[in-house]
Amino acid sequence: MLCREHEQEEDVPDLIKQLSRGPNSVAKRYSGYLINVYRFHVRQRDARRKTQNSGVTLVASTTSFARSKDKNLIAADLTYYGRIVDIVELDYYGHFKVVLFKCDWYEIENDAYGLIYVYFNKRCSQEEPFVLGSQVHQCFYVQDPYDQDRHYVMKTVPRDLFNMNDQVESNLPHSYENEPFEHLMGPSIPKDNGEVLLIRTDVPKTIIDVPSEEFVT
Repeated sequence: MLCREHEQEEDVPDLIKQLSRGPNSVAKRYSGYLINVYRFHVRQRDARRKTQNSGVTLVASTTSFARSKDKNLIAADLTYYGRIVDIVELDYYGHFKVVLFKCDWYEIENDAYGLIYVYFNKRCSQEEPFVLGSQVHQCFYVQDPYDQDRHYVMKTVPRDLFNMNDQVESNLPHSYENEPFEHLMGPSIPKDNGEVLLIRTDVPKTIIDVPSEEFVT
């Protein structure tokens, strides 16, 4: 445990000293935050948009029972899936900042094909809603057309990220975008069916007349 007595010792790293003093009593809330190439939004903001940026997944090492009849705990990596409901930035008096995501976590199930899905009304780990923004990866949820309460998990790759090699990815700068928490009780926006048009409307169309026999060839 950190304490102010230990922070006076010369061999204590500066980071530990700053952590022992605690963050500023005034924190900032955001409706959106950019970490590296990932853009995260709170769930309420996603509800008014066609895109999803509030889905997150986290791999955590925890202890649990392999079966209900087992008595010995085993350590294993478990994957959690959730959605961001709040974003808080803690400021350690200008030395560094820590971004926390408050999330709703959901129980997961697998279908006959091994695909993972969740029900948003089946929450879990409610006693541990906060995680570091740097710990999570982004995902999004696709609604089952036959069961509107079931949502399948899909992993995402950042739109502008190109996996050239490990060295290039490790040199990516850490960038942050501040989007202050906005009032979310505005006028309602008509819902859409989530379909994306596959026809460009920003350029004139070009008609090519090709004989049917050449087209088959």
